[in-house]
Amino acid sequence: MPSEKVSTHRSSIEECAAECSRGEEADLPGNPTILSFISDKRPISPGSCHPSAKQPKIEEVEHLVSTKNIHANMILSDDLFDDDNIKDSKRSANTLAENDIFLSHTIFKRPQKENTYANSINIFKKVELKELRVQLEDIRHAKIMTKSDGHPNLYEVEEIVGKKIENYIIYYLIKWKNWSADYNTWEPVKNLTNCAELLKEFEDGRLKLLERFQKYSNFYPDTSVIERHMLDLFRQGKKIDSSLINTDHLYEKIKMFFSINNKKTKTLAENIKENILHMLVYNSRTEQLASLKDWENEMNSITKGNPSIKVENLVDLERAPQEFLYIDDYLPGSGVIIPEEPPIGCECSICDSKTKCCYAMCDGSLPYTSARRIRVPPGTPIYECNKRCICPDNCQNRVVQRGSQMKLCVFRTSNGRGWGVKTLRVIKKGTFVIQYVGEVITNEEAEKRGKEYDAAGRTYLFDLDYNETEGQCPYTVDAAIYGNISHFINHSCDPNLAVYAVWIDCLDPNLPKLALFATKDIKQNEEITFDYMRQTVKDDLLRQRLELPEEMCNNKSLEHRTRCKCGASICRQYLF
Repeated sequence: MPSEKVSTHRSSIEECAAECSRGEEADLPGNPTILSFISDKRPISPGSCHPSAKQPKIEEVEHLVSTKNIHANMILSDDLFDDDNIKDSKRSANTLAENDIFLSHTIFKRPQKENTYANSINIFKKVELKELRVQLEDIRHAKIMTKSDGHPNLYEVEEIVGKKIENYIIYYLIKWKNWSADYNTWEPVKNLTNCAELLKEFEDGRLKLLERFQKYSNFYPDTSVIERHMLDLFRQGKKIDSSLINTDHLYEKIKMFFSINNKKTKTLAENIKENILHMLVYNSRTEQLASLKDWENEMNSITKGNPSIKVENLVDLERAPQEFLYIDDYLPGSGVIIPEEPPIGCECSICDSKTKCCYAMCDGSLPYTSARRIRVPPGTPIYECNKRCICPDNCQNRVVQRGSQMKLCVFRTSNGRGWGVKTLRVIKKGTFVIQYVGEVITNEEAEKRGKEYDAAGRTYLFDLDYNETEGQCPYTVDAAIYGNISHFINHSCDPNLAVYAVWIDCLDPNLPKLALFATKDIKQNEEITFDYMRQTVKDDLLRQRLELPEEMCNNKSLEHRTRCKCGASICRQYLF
């Protein structure tokens, strides 16, 4: 097997040793009572244990320096290894723990100190050797300490013999060349910078072994099988983390499977399959959680906490949607211009029900209470103070423009409704929750997209048909690709949110903002919903759009309509 070199960079011996001695214990030969402390922290190399490779003499070192101009590195004088010194340098594991000095067989920087042992000074020269062997003598008794020269030291890797995952970090068990298995160490991938061939050889060998078993047993679980296994683990109360899998044991079992009598392999095969599912669940779940966390961070970087968003999936292995872009305000589509300069504004110093504020200019009443909760019924147009008003930012008539103060969670539903949104804290009736935003498109474009969405059994089109005077709907909000968290709010025939048309800086009657307010008190962790079909205040039109005639209910054409899964007692059964 080829040997490669690995280098690490450490700020101190303790830091290096602590990192490399964490986790599982290697299967070490010899007296188990002597090695009983290894699972806690791996000990320093005993002073009586010499490297198996022959060390060059100091004269040879000086010759190498003069002839090859090679950097020196930690050569200890021979008198350090006489019998008396070795005897004094022995100590127990308990003494080792007290001094908190641990030797890692990866490469680390060693601080040099003057050697006061036997009133002699050791000669340290810098030499880069083909096979470097360093003896770190006992700190407490021999008072020997070496010091880093600023260059990483190198040990040769003979073989990679194991692998584990701890806290989502991959570690490999390293067998060092010319060192016994007693000194095998667990190293993170970042330390194996020059071991690409060995790593590939190790992983390829395991992959071939796994593929051999899968082919022999015809075991190729798909995503649905992996998801069911994950849910079984959830129901059993098991955590899906690195403790769930032991890859070394898995591959040892596969080797055993092909080496024993076939009559004894049935139970072992089932055990191997379960372990493979554990591994697949862990790998898939780890990748999924990383995807969801990135998505969560991306959304919060845009909202800046208004609202605060969490993402949660305890149902399947669905990751962040790839074709959805988060925005926090309307995005004008082709041929659409959204004016943001209001022609008028109020001159109130304090806006209340007695002043002639923006709402009064439109023959309305103050829409909000002093607690900034909605006080008018759904369908009532709301005119908030705008940028031309002289009232302060904390004006009672500035609510939607201040943004959402909610703590919301995008979660995966368990009844086939995809993603949903729930609140992480109680929401009082009348509270502003979120705006419905998306790409603002023309009516012609909406008709075109609507046919595509209906064929796919979904829709994110929201008609801006709040201008009763014109009797038409020139614009539609499409949140299919561009949108905010409202994109994931599900429909309900008995919702806890209602949609209000709100005008702020844009006073075009055909371009209101869409604001969702709570119509009832909403409990913590309760899903928030609104009625997709209630987009207008006209009762006659509502009945036409929401109620299916009795003769239609028995019509076979309903087979192609989208079923409603809201589960409400007054569910209308169909959405579109």
